[in-house]
Amino acid sequence: MNAKNLIKRVTIIGAGNVGHNFGKAFRQAGYVINEIYSRTQSSALLLSQTLNCDYTTDLKSIKSNTDLIILAINDDALETVINQIKIKDKIIVHSSGSTPLSLFNDKGFKQYGIFYPVQSFSKNETESLENIPICVEGNNDNTENLLYSFAKSVSTKVYAMDSKKRKALHVAAVFANNFTNHMFHIADDLLKQNKISFEIIRPLLEKTAGKLKTETPLGAQTGPAVRNDLKVIESHMEYLKNQKDYQELYGLITANIFKAQKKK
Repeated sequence: MNAKNLIKRVTIIGAGNVGHNFGKAFRQAGYVINEIYSRTQSSALLLSQTLNCDYTTDLKSIKSNTDLIILAINDDALETVINQIKIKDKIIVHSSGSTPLSLFNDKGFKQYGIFYPVQSFSKNETESLENIPICVEGNNDNTENLLYSFAKSVSTKVYAMDSKKRKALHVAAVFANNFTNHMFHIADDLLKQNKISFEIIRPLLEKTAGKLKTETPLGAQTGPAVRNDLKVIESHMEYLKNQKDYQELYGLITANIFKAQKKK
């Protein structure tokens, strides 16, 4: 199945980071961006000018001459937005990692699915979807095959994945990406308290990330918890005694590393 024979025009609901990246990637792949929806006129206008397409701030007035409606909005807004869309005979998908396909059930849509990119996006740093994994799911085989073909037209890494597995993937991504970045913030804060530049540990972070290309995370783990260096751990806990949140987090993660290493 070739998606380009069936999908020509795409409507994007949401003009945030994901919507910006989707719009540019879809247009680059040869699709016509039919219309942009956003709650605010300023964001809708900005993206519509970038993509040279129409825009609206009224969900009920979305043009019906589209082939695919893709929701690029926050999870909390999905159900409210879906309930306001009157076009039922076109393919509609959301891009959430954790919201199940069943959200579309019993709402009158004939074809619906998921188009989930495993990446965090920024408006200021638009990137190609070519090397970004995309997970798709459809309410039937025909829809899923069509979405798979559509995803393959913009990415070389496409996976058919049901909602249960996709939720596990999303949870794992939060641990690997969002929580890790928060650890970087804590490190930065501790360094700033002592007027030390974050640049000093940047090579360490790059080295650790690089090792994951050839090693498992468990195998690549280093540090005092792996060495069972209790004196160092105690001294670190003492150092953090006046920063209870950091001390508690240090203790929890250290205990979890101990537990994981015993399973090796």
